[in-house]
Amino acid sequence: MNALDVMSVDVVAAKENATVIEVATRLVLGAFNGVPIINESGSVTGIITAIDILRAIRDGKSLDSILVKDLMTPNPSIVKQNTAIEEVIDVMDKKGIEMVPVVEDDGRLIGVISRSDILKEKINERFVTIGREKTVTTTLGEA
Repeated sequence: MNALDVMSVDVVAAKENATVIEVATRLVLGAFNGVPIINESGSVTGIITAIDILRAIRDGKSLDSILVKDLMTPNPSIVKQNTAIEEVIDVMDKKGIEMVPVVEDDGRLIGVISRSDILKEKINERFVTIGREKTVTTTLGEA
Protein backbone atom coordinates (compact mmCIF):
# COMPACT_ATOMS: atom_id res chain seq x y z
CA MET A 1 0.00 0.00 0.00
CA ASN A 2 1.29 3.47 -0.86
CA ALA A 3 0.32 7.13 -0.45
CA LEU A 4 -1.84 7.13 -3.58
CA ASP A 5 -4.01 4.34 -2.13
CA VAL A 6 -4.78 6.21 1.09
CA MET A 7 -4.61 9.94 0.38
CA SER A 8 -7.58 12.27 0.44
CA VAL A 9 -7.95 13.99 -2.92
CA ASP A 10 -10.50 16.65 -1.96
CA VAL A 11 -7.88 18.97 -0.51
CA VAL A 12 -8.32 22.48 0.80
CA ALA A 13 -5.07 24.36 0.19
CA ALA A 14 -4.34 28.04 0.68
CA LYS A 15 -2.27 30.35 -1.44
CA GLU A 16 0.61 32.19 0.22
CA ASN A 17 -1.20 35.55 0.08
CA ALA A 18 -4.30 34.39 2.00
CA THR A 19 -4.85 35.91 5.42
CA VAL A 20 -4.61 33.79 8.53
CA ILE A 21 -8.26 34.56 9.42
CA GLU A 22 -9.33 33.09 6.08
CA VAL A 23 -7.42 29.88 6.82
CA ALA A 24 -8.71 29.76 10.40
CA THR A 25 -12.27 30.01 9.08
CA ARG A 26 -11.67 27.14 6.65
CA LEU A 27 -10.19 25.00 9.43
CA VAL A 28 -13.24 25.53 11.63
CA LEU A 29 -15.74 24.98 8.81
CA GLY A 30 -13.92 21.97 7.40
CA ALA A 31 -13.18 20.37 10.77
CA PHE A 32 -9.57 19.63 9.91
CA ASN A 33 -6.31 20.54 11.60
CA GLY A 34 -4.21 22.17 8.90
CA VAL A 35 -3.83 23.07 5.25
CA PRO A 36 -0.98 22.93 2.78
CA ILE A 37 0.16 26.26 1.38
CA ILE A 38 0.81 26.38 -2.36
CA ASN A 39 2.32 28.78 -4.84
CA GLU A 40 0.79 29.75 -8.19
CA SER A 41 1.98 26.54 -9.86
CA GLY A 42 0.40 24.35 -7.16
CA SER A 43 3.67 23.35 -5.48
CA VAL A 44 3.68 23.02 -1.70
CA THR A 45 5.64 25.83 -0.07
CA GLY A 46 4.44 25.45 3.51
CA ILE A 47 1.81 24.22 5.89
CA ILE A 48 -0.27 26.00 8.51
CA THR A 49 -2.04 24.24 11.35
CA ALA A 50 -4.45 25.14 14.10
CA ILE A 51 -1.62 25.28 16.63
CA ASP A 52 0.22 27.85 14.48
CA ILE A 53 -2.91 30.02 14.55
CA LEU A 54 -3.43 29.48 18.28
CA ARG A 55 0.15 30.59 18.94
CA ALA A 56 -0.50 33.77 16.93
CA ILE A 57 -3.62 34.43 19.02
CA ARG A 58 -1.66 33.84 22.23
CA ASP A 59 1.00 36.28 21.03
CA GLY A 60 -1.63 38.97 20.41
CA LYS A 61 -1.32 39.04 16.62
CA SER A 62 -4.21 40.21 14.46
CA LEU A 63 -5.35 37.30 12.31
CA ASP A 64 -6.90 39.74 9.82
CA SER A 65 -3.58 41.33 8.96
CA ILE A 66 -1.15 38.39 8.98
CA LEU A 67 -0.54 36.64 5.68
CA VAL A 68 -0.24 32.87 5.64
CA LYS A 69 3.30 33.08 4.23
CA ASP A 70 4.35 34.93 7.40
CA LEU A 71 2.98 32.28 9.79
CA MET A 72 3.30 29.00 7.88
CA THR A 73 5.95 26.39 8.46
CA PRO A 74 8.01 26.59 5.27
CA ASN A 75 9.33 23.53 3.42
CA PRO A 76 7.14 20.98 5.22
CA SER A 77 7.58 17.24 5.02
CA ILE A 78 5.95 15.93 1.84
CA VAL A 79 5.68 12.52 0.23
CA LYS A 80 5.27 11.39 -3.35
CA GLN A 81 2.30 9.31 -4.45
CA ASN A 82 4.35 6.08 -4.61
CA THR A 83 5.74 6.44 -1.06
CA ALA A 84 5.05 3.33 1.04
CA ILE A 85 2.55 3.83 3.86
CA GLU A 86 5.11 2.61 6.38
CA GLU A 87 7.40 5.45 5.30
CA VAL A 88 4.52 7.95 5.62
CA ILE A 89 3.89 6.70 9.16
CA ASP A 90 7.62 7.09 9.93
CA VAL A 91 7.51 10.73 8.74
CA MET A 92 4.44 11.43 10.89
CA ASP A 93 5.97 9.72 13.91
CA LYS A 94 9.45 11.27 13.72
CA LYS A 95 8.18 14.79 12.97
CA GLY A 96 5.14 14.63 15.28
CA ILE A 97 2.80 15.72 12.49
CA GLU A 98 -0.78 14.71 11.77
CA MET A 99 -1.02 15.39 8.04
CA VAL A 100 1.41 15.07 5.14
CA PRO A 101 0.90 16.60 1.68
CA VAL A 102 1.22 14.21 -1.27
CA VAL A 103 2.83 15.61 -4.42
CA GLU A 104 3.45 14.66 -8.03
CA ASP A 105 7.04 14.23 -9.22
CA ASP A 106 7.03 17.88 -10.29
CA GLY A 107 6.04 19.01 -6.75
CA ARG A 108 2.37 19.84 -7.44
CA LEU A 109 -0.04 19.01 -4.63
CA ILE A 110 -2.38 16.10 -5.44
CA GLY A 111 -3.61 15.04 -2.00
CA VAL A 112 -2.97 14.77 1.71
CA ILE A 113 -2.67 11.86 4.11
CA SER A 114 -3.75 12.21 7.71
CA ARG A 115 -3.29 9.76 10.54
CA SER A 116 -7.00 9.02 10.40
CA ASP A 117 -6.82 8.30 6.63
CA ILE A 118 -4.32 5.52 7.34
CA LEU A 119 -6.35 4.14 10.24
CA LYS A 120 -9.56 4.17 8.17
CA GLU A 121 -7.82 2.27 5.37
CA LYS A 122 -6.49 -0.37 7.76
CA ILE A 123 -9.86 -0.77 9.50
CA ASN A 124 -11.75 -0.99 6.21
CA GLU A 125 -9.34 -3.14 4.21
CA ARG A 126 -11.72 -6.10 4.37
CA PHE A 127 -14.74 -4.05 3.30
CA VAL A 128 -15.81 -2.51 0.00
CA THR A 129 -17.82 0.68 -0.46
CA ILE A 130 -20.12 0.69 -3.47
CA GLY A 131 -21.03 4.06 -4.99
CA ARG A 132 -19.39 7.45 -5.21
CA GLU A 133 -19.32 10.61 -3.20
CA LYS A 134 -20.37 13.75 -5.01
CA THR A 135 -17.59 16.32 -4.98
CA VAL A 136 -17.08 19.75 -6.41
CA THR A 137 -13.53 20.69 -7.27
CA THR A 138 -11.75 23.63 -8.84
CA THR A 139 -8.63 23.13 -10.89
CA LEU A 140 -5.80 25.60 -10.41
CA GLY A 141 -5.99 28.26 -13.04
CA GLU A 142 -9.77 28.06 -13.51
CA ALA A 143 -11.80 31.14 -12.78
